[in-house]
Amino acid sequence: MKKYALMPMLIIFAMIVVIMPACSSNNANVKSDNNSQSAANNSDVAGAGNTEALTDALPSDLNFNGAQINLFIQNDSWKQEEFVADTETGDVINDAVYRRNTAVEDRLNVKLNIILGPGWQSWDSMASQIRKSIMAGDQSYDLIAGWSARIPALALDDLFMNLYDLPYLDPSQTWWNQSMLTEMLLGGKLPFLCGDMTMSMISNCSVVYFNKSVQKDYSVPDLYQAVTDGKWTLDYMYSLTKDISKDLNGDGVMDDKDLYGIVLEPLNTADGFMQSSHIQMITDDSSGIPQLNIEQEKLSNLVDKVYSLYYENPGAYVMPDQSKFPDLLKNNQTLLMPGRLSDAIVLRDMESDYGIIPYPKYDETQDNYYSRIWDALSLMCVPMNCDKTEAVGAFMEAMGSESYKTVTPAYFNIALKDKYTRDDVSSQMLDIVRSGAYLNFASIYNESIGSPWFCMRNLMQAKSKDFASWYDKNESIIANKIDGIVSKING
Repeated sequence: MKKYALMPMLIIFAMIVVIMPACSSNNANVKSDNNSQSAANNSDVAGAGNTEALTDALPSDLNFNGAQINLFIQNDSWKQEEFVADTETGDVINDAVYRRNTAVEDRLNVKLNIILGPGWQSWDSMASQIRKSIMAGDQSYDLIAGWSARIPALALDDLFMNLYDLPYLDPSQTWWNQSMLTEMLLGGKLPFLCGDMTMSMISNCSVVYFNKSVQKDYSVPDLYQAVTDGKWTLDYMYSLTKDISKDLNGDGVMDDKDLYGIVLEPLNTADGFMQSSHIQMITDDSSGIPQLNIEQEKLSNLVDKVYSLYYENPGAYVMPDQSKFPDLLKNNQTLLMPGRLSDAIVLRDMESDYGIIPYPKYDETQDNYYSRIWDALSLMCVPMNCDKTEAVGAFMEAMGSESYKTVTPAYFNIALKDKYTRDDVSSQMLDIVRSGAYLNFASIYNESIGSPWFCMRNLMQAKSKDFASWYDKNESIIANKIDGIVSKING
């Protein structure tokens, strides 16, 4: 294989995804985390640039006579950028969102009405607001873009429709994340979807940035080649960074004024290693009911590896505020900076060149690179009392297909690939990141099942690698929470 010859392969893969039969609800009984590679079916054609290959199956004569679609979203910037665009401004993302919204409104003869709730900090009051509206049957909201960290708790109370029952909506289409069809089912019901309609799925993918000036100064091998060769692992990350550190100001204190191989924080950065290592925590029994099934040995080994990277690595700098990471990368003070794709925007004025690669594998035997999607993801759900199911189903499907053709290429191909990255190979790395987007039951329902997915962040915050004690303390809590979910499902 020629060096860096990834793009033709990715395009071929994307075409295969289109040709292959789509996943169906018959997969309901398979929620094993081992099946999460179905995430690779998510919007790869748009990512590869073949945006005309697919179209939705909506009837051409749909007309909803000006029906208003009331979409409830959080009043956060990352929520608003997905849906709010009042006019064209010249910004590539805003204009793509505006044109998509307008195209769907015109096509279906509907009117999108966006209702801004409070920000994520006021989630409790927001959840109460949503719950009261649905329980009262007041039809205030036809569609909800829920915060992925918390909206699942409302799904457990049966407040949302089974999206398989929504007219005109086809969850098996490419513009919907296919891992949702197996990982998010509750008793055979699908309460959520995400995909091209929700730009946060892309912007919140975990990645690793590297500074090319530091790479050159310390004779660091070709990181792109390490990725393509399948050698980009946690152990390799440690070996590259352990010998890179320098007291730049000579004050004898290693702090944010100095140089490191890698900067880390013990929360979101630590979480990313769970998905990138493809950890399994929940599987389904033969009836499609979730069961606790943590890969204890593998997770224990992973904790050891991550702890070593954080606290036994002379080239690592652990700091509590991840917002300062970009400054260190810009100032040539670190080789590696874990983050998410949206961080590329704040690196636009960086003078030194940088590259983007996926999070590392657990080891070289792992089949693919997997990307955590931060829990700022939007999950689309429809209130149980919705009285506009045909209009809402058609609206979601049209928004998904139109986003696939216009918004995703604008964000991914133009904004990220052409504007914010500095070389062609980084663009190819982004295709790998995107195709490995990993959503699983344990991470999405995390806070409703005793937070098992916070295992890594809890231990790294405590500067501990004692996985056995964590497991002994939390096993019964998690199992009881899952039993509670099962009781609700069985009703």
